[in-house]
Amino acid sequence: MKILRFCFILAIIIFPIVFLPLNVVIFSPSQLKLTTITINSDNGVSNYEITQSVTYQIEINFSLIHQSGSVGNYWFKFSRLNDRQPNSTLTQYCGPYQESELQYSSVIGSDNDPFIYRDRFNNTYDIFNASNLSPSETITLNQQYEITLNEVFFNNINPSEIGIYDTSDEMFSLYCNSSEVYYEKDDFNINATSYSIVNPSDNPVVKAQKICDWVVDHLNYSDSLPEEEKGAKWAYDNQMGDCSEYSSLMITLLRCQGIPARKVAGFVISDDPSIKPYVGQEWSFSSRSNGQTNIMGHAWVEYYVPNIGWIACDPTWDDTEDYFNHIDYFRLNFNIGAWFSIPELSDESEFPHPCIVYMVSSTFDYEYILNLKVISTNLNNPEIVVIVVIGVILTIVIIGITLLIRSSRKKRKEYLTY
Repeated sequence: MKILRFCFILAIIIFPIVFLPLNVVIFSPSQLKLTTITINSDNGVSNYEITQSVTYQIEINFSLIHQSGSVGNYWFKFSRLNDRQPNSTLTQYCGPYQESELQYSSVIGSDNDPFIYRDRFNNTYDIFNASNLSPSETITLNQQYEITLNEVFFNNINPSEIGIYDTSDEMFSLYCNSSEVYYEKDDFNINATSYSIVNPSDNPVVKAQKICDWVVDHLNYSDSLPEEEKGAKWAYDNQMGDCSEYSSLMITLLRCQGIPARKVAGFVISDDPSIKPYVGQEWSFSSRSNGQTNIMGHAWVEYYVPNIGWIACDPTWDDTEDYFNHIDYFRLNFNIGAWFSIPELSDESEFPHPCIVYMVSSTFDYEYILNLKVISTNLNNPEIVVIVVIGVILTIVIIGITLLIRSSRKKRKEYLTY
């Protein structure tokens, strides 16, 4: 009985300390699951872990209204949210970053049936046009996806499992060439810097780690740069940039070492990695022709290691969080390889969605809306531990109170018998 009283008193002391400062939190059953998946080999991709994931329902609604101009002629190119995982038909050696299923796609007002265009990087686009639009006439695109974004780590790569590069593979002509604009691999200073950062004996992962750290230290982040590509040399010389320049410089330094590397362009759902999405949570992003937007365009890096696959990391965010060989569940992947561009445009946009080519004499209004809703989660919630502790403490308190009441009644009965 003394032990029970001690437990009861201890629970009474601990209970207010643990319980009272907490806000009341209600979790759905799907939020209380956590499954860490460790992969040894899957279609040329290995040594990764899926620690958390979130599945979203995503709706894209775009509309353009021709306002003025004798004839409204428009040409549209929209990036699709492609499936990006080892068994995807569009990706090779790609980690399970974005498991995507297009549920429907509809274009109304086009002159002809839209068609799907695939570029040399295996990005796919909806291509359609509208000509001879009269004032107030409209063209629309509506799509719905179900997408699972995984938090992926490549933390436990054994150097003995890293293969040998095949420089005759097409990926070297795509992602390790010397001719691509904005990735000035042959620049003397950039090339020399690359070799000063690493040791010749370092494996590709160690080289990537050193290069990522150097980029983070060398560049100062600026959020006031225009949304246009500057390139690796500009970033190197000016020691500043946004996500575009961070990624371009890291990619170029990797290519100097013979490591294929590429840029991934997309949107960030949240710039707070500590947020834990819950089932039913919704976000809405929009971009309008008047310049108003709350879309957070972003870019990050993937580099290729034989037998391991394309490893994602974010040098921009690595300055404050650990984003080397790690990517989270807040990134929608729209475009990989080179920046999204269209020959008809005089410049290149950093972000790939949407793109409109039109006659100079035309005026129009457009609205692009992207709505997301969380439909399931597989998250590691630290709050679960607190809930369990609270449950144990409450159980001890209830048992203690029950035993004390019974003990008190027993003593009262014994007293009355005398």
